[in-house]
Amino acid sequence: MSINRRSFALGSLLFALSGCSSDDAPEGGITIGLLLPFTGSASATASNMERATLYAADRINKGGGIDGQKVRIVARDTHSDLVRGREAAEELAAQGVVAIIGPESAEIAQDIRPRLAAAGVLFLSPLIGAAEEPSRMCDTPWFRLAPSAKTLGEALAKQANTKSVKRAAVLYSSSPYDRALGASVAARFHTLGGEVALQLQLNPNAQSYASVVSAAIDAGVTDVILAASPRAAAILINEFDALSREKPRWFLSPLLKTDLLVQNVAPQALEAALGVAPKIYDHGDEFPLAFSKRWEGDQPLEGAYFYYDAMSLLALALAKVAADPSGKLTLNAAMLDAAGPPGEGVGWDELDTALERLSEGDDLYYTGLTGPLSLENCGSRTGVGAAEDWTVREGVILDLAK
Repeated sequence: MSINRRSFALGSLLFALSGCSSDDAPEGGITIGLLLPFTGSASATASNMERATLYAADRINKGGGIDGQKVRIVARDTHSDLVRGREAAEELAAQGVVAIIGPESAEIAQDIRPRLAAAGVLFLSPLIGAAEEPSRMCDTPWFRLAPSAKTLGEALAKQANTKSVKRAAVLYSSSPYDRALGASVAARFHTLGGEVALQLQLNPNAQSYASVVSAAIDAGVTDVILAASPRAAAILINEFDALSREKPRWFLSPLLKTDLLVQNVAPQALEAALGVAPKIYDHGDEFPLAFSKRWEGDQPLEGAYFYYDAMSLLALALAKVAADPSGKLTLNAAMLDAAGPPGEGVGWDELDTALERLSEGDDLYYTGLTGPLSLENCGSRTGVGAAEDWTVREGVILDLAK
């Protein structure tokens, strides 16, 4: 999709954002859609991700925008629901957005992907990795900044191995991402010399997992590797806590690194649990301080780094298309070009000058708060060292890398 195939002139479109009225929006400009769960079961972190996206857009616009045009963010609520998330995505596509950033749900993302491709809307998911093996062949790229399920599954297996786990249960939901992560964990754990004593797929909509708990108890496992939604995980963990004499040691997938899980399980049920999550390379104070200043003391959560990177990468890609003298550079190709060498790397705090330099013909790429982006041709992020460890202590999620 080239920029010329979708209109930037969307002056009649309302600037529908929490904290931003339509009166605040400039007319015209480049319109980007944002899909987040502002309500529903997964709503706890949505406003923080929105603020990260808006902050990146602020910096872009203060630098003069892209080819003289301001960036406008139009947010829609998925309501943490598949059908309503689909409706929100279709609404944004019908309004002519150039790209959609989000959502946080892998299930919603999988559902809307072909719809956005058919509409010619670039799809950029900051916190969803590839379920399948990264491929160099695809009809339309799906840009994903989180590492693949295979990469994170292998990291989770290595984490269990370093904690001297010899036998484990591997439990995962039926979603494509969780299935792929579970399969990757099991395969890697086996090659590391571990025994997968129980491997089960979970119904994500079940109201009870008592039969799964019984199977784990019968198998004699005390270490459980889990990849599921926070809702399903909370039910399973609470039933383990109630039914098992010996509390299991938990090893959790990246999507379970959320207060939504910790706050909905019995006290101490997750004490000393471990997990892996996509790695953030920038642990300095500069971004949190700048974010906090912009949002009156609010601190960026982990996901905010990925949403900021997503908007920044997209901005550089749009600027590359605008600056292309041939007029043949597509936005998909520009995304790959903006994600890595050759050229000169620019950081999160150099957006304003980077966009100006691109308009002058400089060859630049975005280095990112979350580290090297390294995108495959179909948009999947790859790379070694793409995960870091976290734990739960006294009901609080703590990063072990810090």
